Amino acid sequence: MTLIDRFLTGQYTVTRTRKGTYIKGFYQAGLQETIQVRGSLQPTNGRELKLPEEGNRLKQYYKFFTDAPIVVINTRTLADSDRIEINGESYRAMSSLRWQNVDLEHYVTIVWRQPEQ
Repeated sequence: MTLIDRFLTGQYTVTRTRKGTYIKGFYQAGLQETIQVRGSLQPTNGRELKLPEEGNRLKQYYKFFTDAPIVVINTRTLADSDRIEINGESYRAMSSLRWQNVDLEHYVTIVWRQPEQ
């Protein structure tokens, strides 16, 4: 049994945007794909809430533990961060860490609720 299986809170839909390209000087966003991941959604602690810049500290943040990596925004390739659907609301990946141990390899991603448009 993996760490994620022990603390599983559900199966979540992740929308991933592939790397975009420039065509004749204009940026074209990459294709989107939807995948399902099993994960454990946990509240963040006070120290983790101090990580974002001051204007973003009022947003809802969670720690998201998964067996599969979650992609954060990449300014070098212009790939957008993954969108995770949680209880009908859209969350964005802010940071991601890979934890490795003997049999407990998993990914910890800090996600924040995307503001309503």
